[in-house]
This record gives sequence, C-alpha cells and structure tokens, in this order.
Amino acid sequence: MADLITLPKGMALEEVLRDYFLKTGSYVVRGVPFVYENDDVTDIDLWVYSRASSFSREITVVDIKNKKVPHALERIFWVNGLKQATYSNKAIVATTDSRSLIKTFAKKQDVMVLDGKFLSKLVRNQSPNEERLFEEQLSSLIDSYELQKVDGDWKNRMKYCKSILSKPINFDSCNSWLAEGKFFAQLVLTRERERYTAIRCLYLICSYLALGIDFCMREISFLDPHERIEKLKEGFLFGDRGFAGTNDLIKFSMNMINQYVEGGDVHARLLKQRFDSDVSNLPVNILAEYFAKTENINHMFQFAKTLEQMAMQSKTPTLPEALDIKGYLYCLLDYWQINRQEFSAAMSSTEN
Repeated sequence: MADLITLPKGMALEEVLRDYFLKTGSYVVRGVPFVYENDDVTDIDLWVYSRASSFSREITVVDIKNKKVPHALERIFWVNGLKQATYSNKAIVATTDSRSLIKTFAKKQDVMVLDGKFLSKLVRNQSPNEERLFEEQLSSLIDSYELQKVDGDWKNRMKYCKSILSKPINFDSCNSWLAEGKFFAQLVLTRERERYTAIRCLYLICSYLALGIDFCMREISFLDPHERIEKLKEGFLFGDRGFAGTNDLIKFSMNMINQYVEGGDVHARLLKQRFDSDVSNLPVNILAEYFAKTENINHMFQFAKTLEQMAMQSKTPTLPEALDIKGYLYCLLDYWQINRQEFSAAMSSTEN
C-alpha cells in the first residue's frame, strides 16, 4: 500500500506535474487521446515536448497514478509500450510507490520514475496557479455553449486536434491543424456570445501548429531560403506524401475510374482538372515564405508556449501584444482569407 498524495481542493496531480514541466521550459499537453483506427485506446496523462537544440526535439509521455495500490510495475510496462506506440523519445511514470525496486526495474526498461517521495515534496511546495485554467475548466467553458455539438462539434474538434500529437508529427499534422484553426477563427467573427471560448480554442490550435512547424523544420532549417520555401510549399500542398506520392495516388485513382466507370476517361480528366484547380487556389506561398525565414523558424517553439499560455489563462484572452506573435497569427489569417481588421475589431469588442 502507498499513501495517496494529498492535493489542494479541486487540483489534480496531473495539473501539479504539468506546472512542474512547464517551469522546466517544456511545452505540455494534458490528456492527449491515443486513437488507433478510430478506436479510443487510452489518454496520455501528460505529453511533454522539449527543444534541446536547432536539430533536436524530444517528446516524453508521462503516466500518472495517485492511488493507494498504484501497480507501479505494471505502469512501467504500460508506459514503455505507449512510448513505442506514439513514437516518443522518453517515458516517465509518476507513482505514489516509493520502493527502491521500482526505480531499479524502471531503469532496466529505460523508464524514469517520479516516486511518492518526490511527488509529496512537489505538492508541498505547490500552490494552485490561479492565472491558469485547469483542463476541466476549459472543457466546462466549451460545454457551457449548449449548441456546441450541433454548431460544428467544438469539443470533439478540440479532442481531435489533441489526438494528432499522439501520432508522428509531420505536414499532415500541420495541415489538419490549419483546417481546424480556420473553423475557430471564423467563429471568432460570427459567434459573439461564445467568442472568448472560440479564441481559446483557436490559440490552442495555433500553438499546436507552431509546435508542428518547429518539429518539421528541424530537417529543413539547414537548407537555403529558396529550398526551404519549396519544401514548405510541397508539405502544405501535398502533406507528408509529397508531390510524388500524391501524383502516384491521383494516377492510380484515374486508372481505376477508367477501368470501372462508364465514361471513365471523361470522369478521370475532370478529377485531375478539379484537383489541379484546388491545388493552384491554395495560397500556400503565404505560409511557405513566412515559415522559411530564419527568425521565424527560431521562434516557433516560444510562440507555441506563449499561445498555449494565452489559451489557458484565467482572464479573457486578448490579441497578442508581442508583434512577432501577432505577425504569426496574421499570417494564418491571410492564408485562411480572413480579414485582419475584422478579426482585430472582433477581438477588441471582446476586450471591452
């Protein structure tokens, strides 16, 4: 039997540890859904992202159990498997168990342990951060909008955006966040009563996107600016499959239509024309030219942390004061073809 960690009223151990990792300079997400083939498998208690250097990123999954019977050995097996399934670099178990054998076993499995002694000391020195919302509070804000389910299903959209973090981060991830971000940016303009909640959701998704760009840029930041732009354009247009992979898929689809659909040749040509038209109309140059700049590449991780903090702050979020973060947000608005002035005016009305 282990002793339960006594926490301040209304505060989960996950929030204590999130605050701990935030103070180390990491980016932290609580309750990341791990979904496999549309099946909800589990939630990652804490997903921790850190930037060791210009070329190195580290993702850690944290399993947290505040129970009298913590089953620490089982949790070590579990989190190690979760690390592999999510392509993470490190795994941590936070447990009320303080036995030395737990750490010995965990070390052999390449898992770090935060034991009961460490957690008790951490909680003693921890007070609730009144400047931040807990995860449950953000969820309650979304739920307070009675029509959120029929108005685009806000809650499940945010869950989906979070779940992307449990998969390998690539341009497919970024493109998904771009699509979801546009949805909430438009709501900022059209849902006056729920605007402040839409802003929180938007900032959170923009922070995920900044993190995704930071991760993707580790492999192309060493290229010259022109090459960076071309790589970014390809990623935003065709995702991780790239131009070659997408072209192969289109050819395969056209061949199938030709073979099995009456008048397939005409339909296949129309498919190709529609695809080419859609691709040519995407203003990806806006994104590629912005993210190719060295000064922007170097700030993405900090942008992600700042926007996450703005999304989760207890007071009503406002437009970013920092010009560089505002520039990032305006770049996205331009890509989404949302008027900057209209967006700023809507935000100003919220502040008032």
